[in-house]
Amino acid sequence: MRVCPLSLLIMCLGLGCAASYNVGVNGYSSTGQSLPIGEGSSFAVITDRDVPNPILQKEIGAKIRKILTDMGYSGETDRPDYYLLFDYGIDSGRSVTDAIPIHRPGYYREDRFSPFHGHSYITYIPHTSVVYTRWLVLKLIEGKAYDESQEAEPLWICEVASAGGSSDLREVVNYLLVAAFEHLGQDTGRQIVEVVFRSDERVRALAER
Repeated sequence: MRVCPLSLLIMCLGLGCAASYNVGVNGYSSTGQSLPIGEGSSFAVITDRDVPNPILQKEIGAKIRKILTDMGYSGETDRPDYYLLFDYGIDSGRSVTDAIPIHRPGYYREDRFSPFHGHSYITYIPHTSVVYTRWLVLKLIEGKAYDESQEAEPLWICEVASAGGSSDLREVVNYLLVAAFEHLGQDTGRQIVEVVFRSDERVRALAER
């Protein structure tokens, strides 16, 4: 069965096919400066059972632990240096109408009287798709302060978001995590856009979990 390139393009737009994801990252430090997180520091990743999908919560927590381990940090101990809390979600989506440009090639033809040239041109076909905003929030709290009070103020908060056609948060969260941990402990001063490719080995490693 032959697939029309235009149909394939529209199909990919509708299903959220993407070679990469643009992820906005905004990191806030309580001091306005990046945190001096020491090499080998220990982290406890806190998961919450009181969520709509505790299985996904546990899965994301495991992904975070893997990233921290790959970065050279220690796993959980009785008295970790830091506690890392996280939250995530996806909105209900919004309809976006765009125009897809279609290139029509020119041609050359000869008839009985003279050659005839047809010039190439571009037409635009309207296409409506649903765009979802996927988000992730990380909160880093000093270990001793958290042990004394779970209401302790965070040392660092990172807000991460990406908009696109995929509503599969379970997949997209891999890209959000990779982008977020590029800036662990950093005060970015503004939103930074990270381009995370589907071929990124870190994404593939998280997807295999």
